[in-house]
Amino acid sequence: MEWAQSRIEKYTDGKVKLTPELCEVYKTIGGTPHLDGSYTVFGEVLEGLDVVEKIQRTTTDSHDRPVNDIRIIKATVIK
Repeated sequence: MEWAQSRIEKYTDGKVKLTPELCEVYKTIGGTPHLDGSYTVFGEVLEGLDVVEKIQRTTTDSHDRPVNDIRIIKATVIK
Protein backbone atom coordinates (compact mmCIF):
# COMPACT_ATOMS: atom_id res chain seq x y z
CA MET A 1 0.00 0.00 0.00
CA GLU A 2 2.98 2.30 -0.33
CA TRP A 3 1.53 3.67 -3.56
CA ALA A 4 -1.70 4.62 -1.79
CA GLN A 5 0.07 6.32 1.08
CA SER A 6 2.40 8.23 -1.23
CA ARG A 7 -0.55 9.52 -3.29
CA ILE A 8 -2.48 10.52 -0.19
CA GLU A 9 0.56 12.35 1.16
CA LYS A 10 0.97 14.12 -2.18
CA TYR A 11 -2.65 15.32 -2.25
CA THR A 12 -2.82 16.26 1.46
CA ASP A 13 0.70 17.66 1.90
CA GLY A 14 1.51 14.77 4.24
CA LYS A 15 -1.33 15.54 6.65
CA VAL A 16 -3.21 12.26 6.18
CA LYS A 17 -1.87 8.79 7.01
CA LEU A 18 -3.54 5.45 6.37
CA THR A 19 -3.94 3.20 9.38
CA PRO A 20 -2.90 -0.44 9.03
CA GLU A 21 -6.59 -1.36 9.19
CA LEU A 22 -7.45 0.92 6.27
CA CYS A 23 -4.52 -0.44 4.28
CA GLU A 24 -5.91 -3.94 4.80
CA VAL A 25 -9.37 -2.84 3.61
CA TYR A 26 -7.95 -1.33 0.43
CA LYS A 27 -5.79 -4.40 -0.13
CA THR A 28 -8.60 -6.95 0.34
CA ILE A 29 -11.73 -5.08 -0.81
CA GLY A 30 -10.21 -2.51 -3.14
CA GLY A 31 -10.78 1.16 -3.74
CA THR A 32 -8.83 4.28 -4.57
CA PRO A 33 -7.72 5.95 -1.34
CA HIS A 34 -6.60 9.25 -2.86
CA LEU A 35 -10.09 9.77 -4.34
CA ASP A 36 -12.06 8.87 -1.21
CA GLY A 37 -13.97 11.80 0.19
CA SER A 38 -13.69 13.68 -3.11
CA TYR A 39 -15.68 11.57 -5.56
CA THR A 40 -18.84 9.49 -5.54
CA VAL A 41 -19.19 5.98 -6.95
CA PHE A 42 -22.06 6.19 -9.40
CA GLY A 43 -22.31 2.73 -10.84
CA GLU A 44 -21.18 -0.85 -11.10
CA VAL A 45 -19.80 -2.73 -14.08
CA LEU A 46 -21.90 -5.83 -14.70
CA GLU A 47 -20.26 -6.79 -17.99
CA GLY A 48 -17.41 -5.43 -20.05
CA LEU A 49 -14.77 -5.61 -17.34
CA ASP A 50 -12.18 -5.93 -20.12
CA VAL A 51 -13.00 -2.32 -21.05
CA VAL A 52 -12.48 -1.20 -17.45
CA GLU A 53 -9.11 -2.97 -17.38
CA LYS A 54 -8.11 -1.28 -20.65
CA ILE A 55 -8.97 2.11 -19.14
CA GLN A 56 -6.96 1.20 -16.03
CA ARG A 57 -3.87 0.53 -18.16
CA THR A 58 -4.06 3.77 -20.16
CA THR A 59 -1.13 6.16 -20.11
CA THR A 60 -1.58 9.13 -17.75
CA ASP A 61 0.19 12.44 -17.27
CA SER A 62 1.81 13.77 -14.08
CA HIS A 63 -1.65 14.62 -12.68
CA ASP A 64 -2.99 11.05 -13.21
CA ARG A 65 -5.17 12.29 -16.06
CA PRO A 66 -5.33 10.13 -19.19
CA VAL A 67 -3.10 11.44 -21.98
CA ASN A 68 -5.96 10.74 -24.42
CA ASP A 69 -9.52 11.48 -23.28
CA ILE A 70 -11.67 8.48 -22.40
CA ARG A 71 -15.40 8.92 -22.90
CA ILE A 72 -18.40 6.83 -21.90
CA ILE A 73 -20.44 6.58 -25.09
CA LYS A 74 -23.27 4.43 -23.76
CA ALA A 75 -24.47 3.49 -20.29
CA THR A 76 -27.59 1.65 -19.23
CA VAL A 77 -29.51 2.23 -16.00
CA ILE A 78 -30.68 -1.01 -14.40
CA LYS A 79 -33.19 -0.79 -11.56
